Amino acid sequence: MLQTRCIESLSSRRRARNMAKTPLPSSAFAAFYINLDRDVARRIRFEEELLDSSIHAERISAVDGRAVPDWLRSFYDDRMGPGEVGCSASHLSICKMIVARGLPFALVLEDDARIAQDCRTAIANAVRAAPRDWDVIRLIESSSRPVQELARVGGGRTLVRYLRVPRSTTGLVISQAGARKLLKPRLVKEPIDVEIRWPWQLDLNVYGIHPPPITQASGRELESTIVARSRPQKRNQLQRMIFNIRKMGLPVYLACCFTSGRRSRPAVDKRVHNGGALARLGRA
Repeated sequence: MLQTRCIESLSSRRRARNMAKTPLPSSAFAAFYINLDRDVARRIRFEEELLDSSIHAERISAVDGRAVPDWLRSFYDDRMGPGEVGCSASHLSICKMIVARGLPFALVLEDDARIAQDCRTAIANAVRAAPRDWDVIRLIESSSRPVQELARVGGGRTLVRYLRVPRSTTGLVISQAGARKLLKPRLVKEPIDVEIRWPWQLDLNVYGIHPPPITQASGRELESTIVARSRPQKRNQLQRMIFNIRKMGLPVYLACCFTSGRRSRPAVDKRVHNGGALARLGRA
């Protein structure tokens, strides 16, 4: 009973206070995609992907991790490889554009994304349904751990909050507030996907859409351009637990945790579910 009433444990007053008020254009929203100048074939393929998905996105030239912009030099040292630095710096450059242009939010894509036909609708519905303080809505990868379901966003998809955030930054929606948090002056010690997976470090409110409307393309011509990857390790179970309890509330957190041992596929109307076989990379 506790498991299926995870959301109901939130008071109606708290729910009303947190529901998003983000203004949403009726037909479009800002979108960017990251692409290396030399990857012309990937650019052509991805622009066809965008056209098929009815999404207009501005191309952003990916940052060379060996030559980051002057304003970002203090963010990095030599602990990450050039590919990881370039990926992180590219996302932060888009965050700077979100802030500078006063965008309420923007879709941020990498050029190996495969986009579902209903992606734009799912994004619009998720932004409307998300709590007011959302920072990032992930569109890529499900979690193998239980999640808190918040709202249906159409097409059999649901807006969720994670106990453990999955990997990948192939498809994200970043709010104005989230962009400002990601631009906080600091020494970046982990790749951008890890910074988002460890949200307590920047106090990020990270949500996602399940099943995700974006997948990562495969094939030799679409292999990752990040050759050397760091493997940041941290004993962060306690930080994650404290963060989740603070953000979700103890009753909701416990309800989510109580599903961790279940292997059966949950009904779609369950308020907390385990990703099970649908999850691919959320176990790390």
